[in-house]
Amino acid sequence: MEAKNGNKKLWFLILRWTARIIAILIAILFLLMFFGEGIQNHSPNAQALVARDYILLTLKALYIIGLIIGLWREGLGGLISFVFMTTQIVIHQIEGVGSVIFYFTLLPSILFILSWYFHRRLSQQQ
Repeated sequence: MEAKNGNKKLWFLILRWTARIIAILIAILFLLMFFGEGIQNHSPNAQALVARDYILLTLKALYIIGLIIGLWREGLGGLISFVFMTTQIVIHQIEGVGSVIFYFTLLPSILFILSWYFHRRLSQQQ
């Protein structure tokens, strides 16, 4: 017998809130990193941004927007954030500068999609 909260199973709620908490933490982390860069003094030898940098920043912004949408609409937000972060991972792998940390940023997207799928399946059974 599984614990239930109203008509929903407890692990559905844990999955949903885990996705939300991780998404909020990642969004705050990326926003702090973005705004923190503007506070520091840059060296006079710093290079100007090129088109590639703007593309990567746009992908990162769309990823954050997907996470925020995921707080409201899990399936849509999870899909948006998954697609844009996967695109960014592919670009980094092609350039040879990929990092394992980017794979961890896929976690809230996958959790949003799983939560949406299981909630949809549960509602269709009832």
